[in-house]
Amino acid sequence: MAKAVEFRINIKSEDGGVLKRLTVEADGLDDILSEVGNTAVATGNRLREMADKSLVFDTAVRSIRDLSDMVGGLAEPFDSFETAMRSANTMAGKSGDEFEALTGQITELSKNIPLAREELANGLYQVISNGVPEDNWVEFLNKSSRSAVGGIADLGETVTVTSTLIKNYGLEWDQAGNIQDKIQMTAKNGVTSFEQLAQALPRVSGSASQLGVSMDELMAVFATTTGVTGDTAEVSTQLAAVLNSLIKPSAEATKAANEMGIGFNAASIQAAGGLENFLLGLDASIQEYSAKTGQLSQTIYGQLFGSAEAMRLLGSLTGEQKEKFSQNIGAMANSAGEIDAAFDNMASTGESLRQTLANQMHAMVDWAGSIASTSAPYVEWIANSGIALMSMVQLSGGIKTVVAGLKAVKVATLAQAAAAKVVAVASNIWKVAQIALNFVLSANPIGIVVMAIAALV
Repeated sequence: MAKAVEFRINIKSEDGGVLKRLTVEADGLDDILSEVGNTAVATGNRLREMADKSLVFDTAVRSIRDLSDMVGGLAEPFDSFETAMRSANTMAGKSGDEFEALTGQITELSKNIPLAREELANGLYQVISNGVPEDNWVEFLNKSSRSAVGGIADLGETVTVTSTLIKNYGLEWDQAGNIQDKIQMTAKNGVTSFEQLAQALPRVSGSASQLGVSMDELMAVFATTTGVTGDTAEVSTQLAAVLNSLIKPSAEATKAANEMGIGFNAASIQAAGGLENFLLGLDASIQEYSAKTGQLSQTIYGQLFGSAEAMRLLGSLTGEQKEKFSQNIGAMANSAGEIDAAFDNMASTGESLRQTLANQMHAMVDWAGSIASTSAPYVEWIANSGIALMSMVQLSGGIKTVVAGLKAVKVATLAQAAAAKVVAVASNIWKVAQIALNFVLSANPIGIVVMAIAALV
């Protein structure tokens, strides 16, 4: 049976003495409070149970995600390499065992070249696209990749500049290494880089070979004038202006050449035995004609070549840089081994060693990568589905706990209502007591004593 709960209100005077005690009973309140407590305990147990399940759920989700990440980690290197090889095969057109053999060759190459396997596969695409014969695909790629590493250049651009020079100068494809040695020597002796030369040389190599400028002379122009008449791109523009003036002489140039009695046309360089000889002979003729006519040599050069870009390059090659130009031409003949030395230097860095070891490791676990690649989409689907299903179960448990909590709230609300009723009763009693107090305080002291005695009785 419910116990009666008493609320006591003491009415005191200023000195702390008790004037009146008021007592109010609230039946059943302890039952309500007991039910609230029991519900709170039950809800707490459910919350702890839910927390335990959440921990299990979180561990399961992490396990599923770890499995998915592990499979994806195995599949990613294999997938990227396979995609790049499939792209290269759009050029190669291989199938079955032939494609597997080609893939195996690139994999073997990657074990000694510190470039990512997919980068080598993309390089193969460029090799085939640039017209390299099939018998030279892998060796050409090997030479170019070593040059890209040693020259700190883009592999695709290295392939392109090498194949362009071979085609423009009518060389054999096995000359790739010799050409790349010359480019590296040019970068070493000039204020330029392998990559900058890879971008600039294709602009002028066609005209140079057509006019009889040897490859050594072409490289020597860049080795001599970069950092003197401009950067690599500017030198290529200047040289193009010189070559174009000979390919298509202006009317003024033809007139000036006729007056001097010299040849000035597309055959002039070849007839002179090369660019160096042509420039030496031309400068001698201009100086002689200048002394004879009183014209400035710069004016005569301007009549022949026209553009300021051509004049800037010629002024350097026939002036203060003339001896340096001759030395650089000789250096190109002795450039063999430049790329090998540069490659050995760059391949010994920590980054290169890490890449080479990564390539070797990927080659070892390609079988696992192939399996992971095939299963990865299914594992990911299972992971996503499992997480979704577990989330639904977790949500169901959460809803049940929330419902239990709502029940507790309902009980607590009832208790609050009961307490409110007690407060209301106490409030009414206080109003009555306040009226009595007002009456007492308005009475004389004797009356207060009498009422106090009556209250005690």
